[in-house]
Amino acid sequence: MKNKILSAVSLLACGVAGAQSSSATLFGVIDAGIARFSASGGAHATGLGSGGNGTSRLGFRGIEDLGGGFSAGFWLEGQLNNDVGAGATQNTGLDFARRATVSLGGSFGELRLGRDYAPTYLNMNQFDAWGQRGLGTVETTGSSRGGVGSYTRSSNGIAYFLPADLGGLYGTVQYAFGEQLSNKTAVANAAGLSNSAANASTERTGSYRGGRIGYARGPFDVSASYGVFQDAVRNAGAAFYAGDYRIANLGASFDAGFVKALFLYQRETIGGRDAVPDFGFQTVALGATAPVGAGLWRAQVARYSQSNSRNDFDKYSVGYVHYLSKRTQLYGDLARLRNKGAGTVALTNLSASVNAPVPTAGGSSTGYMLGVKHSF
Repeated sequence: MKNKILSAVSLLACGVAGAQSSSATLFGVIDAGIARFSASGGAHATGLGSGGNGTSRLGFRGIEDLGGGFSAGFWLEGQLNNDVGAGATQNTGLDFARRATVSLGGSFGELRLGRDYAPTYLNMNQFDAWGQRGLGTVETTGSSRGGVGSYTRSSNGIAYFLPADLGGLYGTVQYAFGEQLSNKTAVANAAGLSNSAANASTERTGSYRGGRIGYARGPFDVSASYGVFQDAVRNAGAAFYAGDYRIANLGASFDAGFVKALFLYQRETIGGRDAVPDFGFQTVALGATAPVGAGLWRAQVARYSQSNSRNDFDKYSVGYVHYLSKRTQLYGDLARLRNKGAGTVALTNLSASVNAPVPTAGGSSTGYMLGVKHSF
């Protein structure tokens, strides 16, 4: 009898140990290429850049099986500028500003806490033929549209993701705490802002609320999102003020096998103050990707329109990715941006080591890049 009890206890212990198995993984991407830019007016720039087809990064992620269908996980990921051996900028070391989260998952979905992508950016990324990285990306003008800060990620966030078995339905909601300090000078020092910008911030600055809902079935995928960065600090000339920065977008794709068509519409707004008019920015993009042999062709046309301004611009991109293996790719991109009115938007989406020259008012900017990407 005693032996039977001991055997039962041993089996139970083994079951618990198995249920609580865990794993941790080191992963990353190293991407580098030669870029060449030219702009109207005769200016040129050539150099080695990183992240032309995928952000260079280093990360650690892990998951633990808690039993009963539950799991816990973590994800720490930081950007690399491998062309100069630095972190996210040429003056810093590695940090985990790309993602730093801890999560609990199960049949209910996933609850994730920490710094992560905003749902509105996830939607933008999914329906961009370049996946928001490289010369062809939709996000041509970076994160400075409207004179506000980054809309890519949120810090101090709580996010909930729907479970994956809902018949094609997917979605997420996120709330991020602003956590602003009452001391404006301390805010400026911590965020690298000028005192003028810090003084324009409020207790809500840095907070975000938004969500995304989509449906994917067979070759068809459609998704919409909406988010608000509360009291974002806007730089309007010499003036700084806080206003709600709102982003709404709709994306759709259809994969016919031989070609995948993509569509993205996005609208960004922030209310004006005093003599400063409201800001509005509209993006419409049509893209396509086509697998051919061991490679992938991609093309995209995008139109960018600004409210209260005639300084709109268009962008045309074409590129090719050749898969040497599952982990290694060669790629080439060619893009051209044409300004209207008195616009001077430059064509760039690379590391700071390759600064594209600014075109003359109403002029154009052209660039190409050849590079290699390796994932591990």
